[in-house]
Amino acid sequence: MFPIDIQTIYLTYIIISIVNLILIGSLYSQIKKRFPGAFLILISFFISTVGIIFIFLRNHVSDWISIPLANTLTILSIVILIIGLEKFINKKGYQIQNYILIVIFFLVHSYFTFVEPNLNARNINHSVVFILLSFQGAFLMLKRAPVSMRKITRPVGFVFCAVFVIQSLHIINILQNHQSDTDYFKSSPSESIFLLSWETISILLVYAISLMYNKRLIFDVNAQEEKFSKAFHAAPFIVILSKLTNGEIFEVNKNTLSIAGYEPNELMGINEINLWNNNNHRLKFISELKSKKSINEREYIFRKKSGELFTGLITANIININDEQCVISVINDITNSKKAELKLRESEATLRELNSTKDKFFSIIAHDLKSPFSGILGFSEILSHQVKEKNYQGIDKYAEIINSSSKYAMELLSNLMEWSRSQTGRMEFNPEYIDLDSIIKSTLELLKPTSEQKLISIVLNTPIKITLHADKAMIEAILRNLISNAIKFTPQKGTINITAKENEKEYLISVIDGGVGIEKSNLEKLFQIDSSYSTLGTEKEKGTGLGLILCKDFIDKHRGKIWAESELGIGSKFYFSLPKK
Repeated sequence: MFPIDIQTIYLTYIIISIVNLILIGSLYSQIKKRFPGAFLILISFFISTVGIIFIFLRNHVSDWISIPLANTLTILSIVILIIGLEKFINKKGYQIQNYILIVIFFLVHSYFTFVEPNLNARNINHSVVFILLSFQGAFLMLKRAPVSMRKITRPVGFVFCAVFVIQSLHIINILQNHQSDTDYFKSSPSESIFLLSWETISILLVYAISLMYNKRLIFDVNAQEEKFSKAFHAAPFIVILSKLTNGEIFEVNKNTLSIAGYEPNELMGINEINLWNNNNHRLKFISELKSKKSINEREYIFRKKSGELFTGLITANIININDEQCVISVINDITNSKKAELKLRESEATLRELNSTKDKFFSIIAHDLKSPFSGILGFSEILSHQVKEKNYQGIDKYAEIINSSSKYAMELLSNLMEWSRSQTGRMEFNPEYIDLDSIIKSTLELLKPTSEQKLISIVLNTPIKITLHADKAMIEAILRNLISNAIKFTPQKGTINITAKENEKEYLISVIDGGVGIEKSNLEKLFQIDSSYSTLGTEKEKGTGLGLILCKDFIDKHRGKIWAESELGIGSKFYFSLPKK
């Protein structure tokens, strides 16, 4: 005889089931918000424990509770366990066949309890259903589970395999050793061995489920850590984790190297004061952070490893890590953005100033154009009236005035047109190799009638042959304006000197007259678009005030310079330089 009776073994089975239920309940309290299906697994063990207690209370409660209902509860617990495991691995299955199986089991068990009592038939009915359900559980954990989770679910699958084997051996044993007794607690010793193995299976099942949850926790923690690590190090900012108490850094992302020049391990364990350009700013920032708990996008100056300063936006939050207050700081380098913003502001200011200057310039031009046209209209009206009256006295004077005003207006419009073409980009800059001496001579030939009228001698001093790489039309316009002005302000029988010489990096051209000269206070106005400085020539010739502005614009396109020197009553010297390359 087996030394321990089945009822005593069943009492230990109840104790083990209660302990298992407590362990699963404790596990559930820790993971209930993390994993789906945990509550169903807890319910499964609870129902199984209730069923086992009902079986133990046989002869103390009615047979329908202790036999059909109690055993059906143990079957139901396995079905609920499978549903819970499906939710855990996120695999939805159909349970209709299992519900039908439970109903059939209950009817068969009731039949062999009340209609034709047969303990062997009940045991076989119980084992067959367990074989079917354990096959489902093993297949779920070993095959249906995602490949990435099979290492985690495999122990539970092996337990289901053990259930399949034990229940199969149980059926074989029943068929080979037929017993006539219908009282379960008076079963053969082999049934005691089976019951002890079933206790072992229940312990292994709890251990396997606990192991599965622990492995899943480790897997999820590692996955979360990997995600955090990748996000942490891939962030295009400096990300620092430090202690709130002393600022000691214990984690830094890799982009600290590209932004601040520090390897992460160079900052580990030190105070983040190394990054702050001003420690007082840091202390004030930390003080505010302690009171507000978080600060968003505050602008400060930080220091790189090289000592170079950069502007950064820092965002910081106080967080708890292992019950210690820590600070997560994110520093975004906005140096390039600040430079771009500064350039944009400078461009905006320049544009506003330029628009204002041009508005003033056009106002001056409008006024300058109005004067000659007013004269033309007025004198032409007088001229027309006198011709009709056949009064020819003084008409030659009126005609001369009309002619002079027309020339002035024409010159102004011509210069204005060239300047507008230059400003709007319609005048193309086409540099080519040109002979400076020949261009000066052709310009002098063009202006010869004007200079001869005033008996002005022009001395050209170009000791060497100078070949410029410049826009021919623009250089001609520059020389035409400068020489024309010199003729205008040089008195009768005066002299104009034109020189050109080569320096180390540039060519220097000068036009010097012995004319009326310019006050020093007016020299600055010569090349300013909003001044339009102009005076009458020695023969009362009018200037447009636009020629020198046009000269400066053309010289700027050549990356050259233009300036003037003058003394009242002595004359003026106009210089312009052009780079060799």
